[in-house]
Amino acid sequence: MITRIITALGILAFIVPALLFGGWLLFALISCIIIGGGLEFLHLSLNHKRWPLFIKPFTISCVFVTVFCPHEGLVLPLMGICMLLFLSIQIFSEAFDAKDAFICIAYISFFYIIATSFLQIYKADATYIWLILIATYSCDTAAYLIGTCIGRHKLNPRISPNKTIEGSVGGLLVAAVCTFLFSYYIIDQMQLWEVAASAVLLPISGQLGDLAFSAIKRAYAIKDFSSLLPGHGGILDRLDSLIFNFVCFAMILAVIAI
Repeated sequence: MITRIITALGILAFIVPALLFGGWLLFALISCIIIGGGLEFLHLSLNHKRWPLFIKPFTISCVFVTVFCPHEGLVLPLMGICMLLFLSIQIFSEAFDAKDAFICIAYISFFYIIATSFLQIYKADATYIWLILIATYSCDTAAYLIGTCIGRHKLNPRISPNKTIEGSVGGLLVAAVCTFLFSYYIIDQMQLWEVAASAVLLPISGQLGDLAFSAIKRAYAIKDFSSLLPGHGGILDRLDSLIFNFVCFAMILAVIAI
């Protein structure tokens, strides 16, 4: 538990200044997630140790190029070219097959969506990021505490045997209240229906993200995505719920803009 707390404090010491001051600190935060989380994602391939040396840096570079491309109209063609290149590598290398190509393509697409959603939300209003953090981690914390105290019925033992229905429902309710209060009293520009939509959708989306990434780990027979963060596993282990919530909230903003 002590290790987990120390690591959590270290994570906060890195994240909070980046969100408050932006600039190169924010770029460093996004870069760490793209690189660290990307390596965890790519290592899902059983063949990754046999890949040609250029594969991993090239794949990660593709994400940076698409995310920070100065011309939005080039993004889709660039992603298409990346897809064609990775499907072509298997022709010339026996150590890199079609499954590896699809993992690399999935990584580029997945992390492009995550990073772009985050940046769009941050540019719209940095306070939205705090809203998403509150929605996500109030749900996680409440679900854990309530599930530990009164949890009796398993939520989905096939994917996550320790989670309970009581914990899940309790987490949803607590997160809905916390999200509603924060967005209603702190974020002035949000209309009541937007506040209500965030309070309902984000806790649900976050729990789905947690379960979805647990299912990925089950499918690949791993406990954690890595051991980079002592007591917490890997970057993807910490970001599972947040990833779903960033994308979900980006959709909320897109609907608002229509």
